Amino acid sequence: MLLSGGMASAQKKISQENKPNYDEKRVHYGFYLAVPLTKFNLEHSQEYVNQLDASSPMTVNTRTSPGFYTGLVLNVGLAEYLDFRFTPGVGFYGRTIEYANMSQDDGTRGTTDVTISSTMVELPVLLQYKSKRRTNYRMYFVGGVKPGIDLNSDKDNASGDGLRTEKFDLALEYGVGLDIFYPYFKFAPELRFSHGLLNQHIRDNNVYSRSIQRLTNHNVSLILFFE
Repeated sequence: MLLSGGMASAQKKISQENKPNYDEKRVHYGFYLAVPLTKFNLEHSQEYVNQLDASSPMTVNTRTSPGFYTGLVLNVGLAEYLDFRFTPGVGFYGRTIEYANMSQDDGTRGTTDVTISSTMVELPVLLQYKSKRRTNYRMYFVGGVKPGIDLNSDKDNASGDGLRTEKFDLALEYGVGLDIFYPYFKFAPELRFSHGLLNQHIRDNNVYSRSIQRLTNHNVSLILFFE
């Protein structure tokens, strides 16, 4: 009998819902922290392709680097399983391009890394489709677009001795996450993919720039939401 009572108490604890009336409120607020792996997707220029026929050609490739971004959440319920989400934030990125076997000033050949640092004001506009809630858990899918403004862009600094990128960007975003309901808040880890749609490369007359035809920003992020 004692064992039966203990099992009933454990079952009640497992099935108890935290914040059971959470979805009855149409508007929710919160914040998020995110760690992305970020890089440029690079399309080489014809000039770069032509020099590959040389006896010792230069190679140009991108590297994946970590970053960080954070921001606020405005979530508006549109239907039972559909939400609108606006998540403005600020991101800090450093995307690196590696120029290997490049001619150096002393006549030798070596590797030169060019890192473009960005401080982005990002304004993601998303739709979230949610599954039915199961006790304190719920899966969801999210997708939308992310306009961005680079506060570090040196678009207007045409010194001609490095790489320059555009100030504005637009990305397609999609991901999957899990809502976890706690007694006082909702926590949601999310995996999100971001694919830049606009060419960020500004062509200048130097060896770094002439090797590139197109650059787009790409992220894979782990985002932690608190709402």
